[in-house]
Amino acid sequence: MATNKIKNNGGFSLVEMLVAVGIFMSIMTIAISSLISIIGANKKAQAIKSTIDSVTFVLEDISRDMRIGTDYKCSSDGVSFTNSDNVCILGTPFVRYTNSLGNQITYKFDNSILTKEDSASGIIVDLISQDSDVNITNMKFYVIGAENEIAPLQSNRTQPRTIITISGLISVKGSDDSLFNLQTSISQRTRR
Repeated sequence: MATNKIKNNGGFSLVEMLVAVGIFMSIMTIAISSLISIIGANKKAQAIKSTIDSVTFVLEDISRDMRIGTDYKCSSDGVSFTNSDNVCILGTPFVRYTNSLGNQITYKFDNSILTKEDSASGIIVDLISQDSDVNITNMKFYVIGAENEIAPLQSNRTQPRTIITISGLISVKGSDDSLFNLQTSISQRTRR
């Protein structure tokens, strides 16, 4: 007795394979585009972080030197400096003080450029320029208590302090500009 057994090969048909490959390709396309978008966002975040770190470093450098300075003065025009709280408390783009070596240091913010000038050496350092990825739109120095720094009566003296505010835009290639606002406060550590 011979029986004919029909073997059933359980493979996929060509149509089933094409459908499976099509679904797989669609999912992979979505996954890759999401991955590329995440990588782009990470690059932008790293660029912004690097730029903010640079601006923060500049503010910390200013703070360290000003803490041990004396004779704080400010100016709204960059020419005539005063220690009057009436002027300084309103915020000005220029500040001058005497550092621990006895040199007059002047910080000037003018047309998106922040510079440091040392009176002893005459060196002007461009701290944040227009060439960088940062566009500073506003920077002010608020000096409080400077007019009482050299007051003859100890009880009337107020220890000077400075508040620096800075705001601007960070330009990252291939994306929109990001707005930032930073502020730091400095208390004088040296008293006469």
